Amino acid sequence: MAASFQALWRQPRVPSERRAVWLLAALLGVTAGCSSLPDSKHAGIRYDTTPSPWPADRACINPQRGAIVAKEVLMGRTRTVVIAGGPNPISDQAWATYRPGGANQKNSDRHTLFTRSCFARSPVAPPDCVGESCRRTVESDGHTWVELSRIEAVDCLPAEGRCDPASIRPGQLAIIVTYKCHEMVFEGRAFLLQGPRGEEAVMHATADGQPTTDVALPPGWSLRETVLAKPLVIHPFGGAGACYYNILRDAKAQSFHQIRYAGPSYP
Repeated sequence: MAASFQALWRQPRVPSERRAVWLLAALLGVTAGCSSLPDSKHAGIRYDTTPSPWPADRACINPQRGAIVAKEVLMGRTRTVVIAGGPNPISDQAWATYRPGGANQKNSDRHTLFTRSCFARSPVAPPDCVGESCRRTVESDGHTWVELSRIEAVDCLPAEGRCDPASIRPGQLAIIVTYKCHEMVFEGRAFLLQGPRGEEAVMHATADGQPTTDVALPPGWSLRETVLAKPLVIHPFGGAGACYYNILRDAKAQSFHQIRYAGPSYP
């Protein structure tokens, strides 16, 4: 098994309190559709598709390099994605058989494809946070976890249909509107998802570590493999310190971060 994020969270922190970035336990359980979590319109979500400022000296709460298998859980009550970290992270051995309690859901394995990454702050931390105030550590099932992102809404493609982000059907895409302050860098081989209105997204993770372009997509969408001429650095969107990302998921549990939009705002 590849190294996990837990090794990157060594600084002590007093504990307090995903099936995936796209699963919402009690509200979006493993068999529920998009109606279980509001779409962006009903959630009142709208953001500028302008990348948010990202200072060159931004401190990272997880200075990650290289591919990993992330240990992630979605906390159903808060719709927050947490990752193993803090003073008592779950071990690789315990993770293999771990089943979260309550309304929380364990993510399937996420084999990441980016070469390095920087989480600047937990979703509840203000943009001007410094040091430990940027990281919120919570406790669940006897282990400590670090809050990384929050699910805001789920949209579906085709828009007139229904989709279950836990089990996308061929010809569908789920769009999980997520709040996370995360920089990612992709180098070399990359998989780019492109839409009919100029949309583009880069694959950041798979369930099995084997990315493929052989997947049925909505009309007008395509997926291709390429070799990047230079590093692709992506930052969250929204401007003025906001940290929105659209995370797309296809029928083979491949996940993508949207990097180009059809217009100046989403949706």
